[in-house]
Amino acid sequence: MRNALTFTTSIKFAYMLTVFACLPVIAHASSVCPFTWERNLTIGMHGDDVRALQRFLNADNHTRIAAHGAGSPGAESSYFGLATKRALSIFQEKYASDILIPSGITKGSGIFGIATRQKLHAICSTVSNTDMSTNTQTAAVAAVETVMLRIGTTTQPAASIAPHDALYVPFTTFTMTAQHGDITVRSVTVERVGPSHIGAFSYLSLLDEAGNELSYTYLHTDQKAVFSKPFIVHAGETKTLTIAGAMAADLSEYDDETATFALDAIDASAPVVGPLPVRGTFQKINASLQIGTASVTLSSYGPSVATTHTINDTSVRFSGIRITAGSQEDQILYAITWRQIGTINPSDIQNVRVIAGDTSAATDVDGRDYTANFPDGIRIKKGNTLDVYIQGDIGTTGSNRTVQFTIDDGASIYLLGDTYGYGIYPIPAGNTGIVGDTSAFLTEDGTTDTDSIKPFFVGSPVTISGAIVNAINKI
Repeated sequence: MRNALTFTTSIKFAYMLTVFACLPVIAHASSVCPFTWERNLTIGMHGDDVRALQRFLNADNHTRIAAHGAGSPGAESSYFGLATKRALSIFQEKYASDILIPSGITKGSGIFGIATRQKLHAICSTVSNTDMSTNTQTAAVAAVETVMLRIGTTTQPAASIAPHDALYVPFTTFTMTAQHGDITVRSVTVERVGPSHIGAFSYLSLLDEAGNELSYTYLHTDQKAVFSKPFIVHAGETKTLTIAGAMAADLSEYDDETATFALDAIDASAPVVGPLPVRGTFQKINASLQIGTASVTLSSYGPSVATTHTINDTSVRFSGIRITAGSQEDQILYAITWRQIGTINPSDIQNVRVIAGDTSAATDVDGRDYTANFPDGIRIKKGNTLDVYIQGDIGTTGSNRTVQFTIDDGASIYLLGDTYGYGIYPIPAGNTGIVGDTSAFLTEDGTTDTDSIKPFFVGSPVTISGAIVNAINKI
């Protein structure tokens, strides 16, 4: 083994020692990798991906599901139970710097969400399903290879139209691949191309392959825009990204103009290689097509005024909205992001979920943002409504602190029209105000006939009080 890993410089030898020190990480992956987990997992779910997760966890004694019986090595199951949750929590705490700390928490949740999936994929990317000595050798060689971000081209969006009021109109698609290490993308610079005017665009979005908005920005007079919100591309990961436009409400001055966007530059923590610029598909600006509309008011399922709950209360409804689809087309809700602005610590509340009609979804936590995804979409038929609210359990801490959920902007409610397929920005139809002392949708003058402002929605605060003593009995 040592003869096979001879290096010619002391620097490379030092790298090899570092890799040997990381053998517990490699041991995790040897029994199941390569494998790709394509969905979030939580208690009560079934599937082959659950079995693969159990095999991964069982490869390390510290995160073993069980010593014997169901869930033990060689007896993994397809059911995500309490034992799997406990083992996954240990794994999350073991790699807290990658999974928990970026979200401001220190205790594992046992929910197999985005950050945990990314860590497993990063580990899996360094090994193959071979013997341990080969895994170690592969990782040692990879350690001395250059970290770089590779930009690639892919199939561009189909040519179509960009109608007024439409969100997420796709123009340019490209890929980012992190080679040999995690890479932070600090900014992405794009340029408008074609015979059109910047007034046709309200703003631009940078979307991932699931349609999540990684960043948004505005065009400047030089026809360029910079997405400046950082994000991470993990080692071995390939992200497929799309530059999309949010079209202005009135396109009458720009009707029949054509435009696209070119990816000009990327600022990252590693060298960037690839065919820049990447130019997308020209879309025709359209001022006449009436796509679907959506309006929002308060939901009766969420509190509209300040409330108080005690520690250990469960299934507390923090905030809620009601979405109404207009008469043009059915709406499909795919995701919603709430932001917690109260004084609690993230660990003060657990099991935070979003309920949309009859569907309940766990939230992925990113700092103070709580995102619920509905991969299959929830349909809101024309003229019908959907109540959406966020709830969670209050732990044993947090007394005298507040929980308060907001929605940053209308685009945080990811709605697509079912007929035309464009994103739809919901408009407040009631419960509006200038400030959010109680639950309200914020607009420029507090009425429903003006533009919304940030935050789009402010829920009323929930105050956490200590436990209440009802009686004292002598024994």
